[in-house]
Amino acid sequence: MLGLPSERDISAIEPLQSTISPDGGLNMQFTSGTTGLPKAALVSHQGFVNNAIHLAHRNEFDQKQHRICLQLPLFHAFAMVVGVLTAFTHGTTVVLPGARYKPMESLEAIVKEKCTAIYGTPTMYVDLVNKVRETNFELPPVDLAVTGGATCSPQLFADILGILKVRKAKTVYGLTEACGIVFQSLFQDTRENILETVGHIMDHFEAKVVDANGNTVPFGAAGELWVRSPGMMLGYWGDEKKTRETLGEDGWLRTGDQFVLREDGYGKIVGRIKEIIIRGGENIFPREIEDYLNTHPKVLETHCVGVPDGRMGEEICAYVRLKEDGQTLNLSEVGDFCKGRLAHFKVPKYLRVVHAFPQTTSGKVQKFKLVEMFKADLMDRK
Repeated sequence: MLGLPSERDISAIEPLQSTISPDGGLNMQFTSGTTGLPKAALVSHQGFVNNAIHLAHRNEFDQKQHRICLQLPLFHAFAMVVGVLTAFTHGTTVVLPGARYKPMESLEAIVKEKCTAIYGTPTMYVDLVNKVRETNFELPPVDLAVTGGATCSPQLFADILGILKVRKAKTVYGLTEACGIVFQSLFQDTRENILETVGHIMDHFEAKVVDANGNTVPFGAAGELWVRSPGMMLGYWGDEKKTRETLGEDGWLRTGDQFVLREDGYGKIVGRIKEIIIRGGENIFPREIEDYLNTHPKVLETHCVGVPDGRMGEEICAYVRLKEDGQTLNLSEVGDFCKGRLAHFKVPKYLRVVHAFPQTTSGKVQKFKLVEMFKADLMDRK
């Protein structure tokens, strides 16, 4: 890589140095596309570099020389900022297990390259945990596991700590539009804070939670999370209308996430506003149901979506992956498992067992495609 640029290439760049500003555009970073088509966010040098520096301190890269098993695709903000740029700030080693994500290659790389940290999305950790269970693969103790890109259930955190033998598991919450990470666990966090929150707000970020009219709600109340920092995106490339909808003139970025902010600076995702299921007038956030179903002894991973219903408007469909091939799970079992634990209107009406979930190329589950799958399945049955 170091030998790729020629002297001519380097000479062509030199006259441009004086025109480059920390506040100028660095990269057009595409959003994940979990709720629709990806958007091209133009992000700045300042946003990327400063976010990486502060993340490195949160992960104590200034205290120890780490070796990161980076499972994420390099075009994604998680990999670019949390992975590569954070490593650059402290000379941390980055290990790429393979050309594309494969759970066994990751496990083998952790052992062979003596990795002390693992980075991945929750789905990747589900796969690692499952592969260790299947093969009895022996992993050495690992200092740190960082998960982000989507919400991580308490059960999965427990499996990361227990089955993958990780000393500390940390979650991050961020957005491409914020040039990276907005909340991350502190290194000395309690188990409760690790399991129940997305971490503590990052340095040089502001956050507030607002109601539907943009009014700030009290600490502990749910609403939409808005964030602000000097490193916000400059806008969506070629889409002024969408930029204005997302990024206000006052610098506040509307995240689209239903969130609870605590007085001590920790936050908790309730769910994506676009993913709220409205059943008979009741607002239902899928995460509560998913977290509970993930504790079922047969279930490996759950994702719930709202599907059309003539009477209730929407009903809940739970898509699940099971831990073992050949296992079965029926709706009656799910109902019995939920009885007395979830409100009756939160118990799924439909169940679909799948071998894999539709995902973006960065490993995030695309729930809108699950709704499309349900509709197509309904048409086939008619």
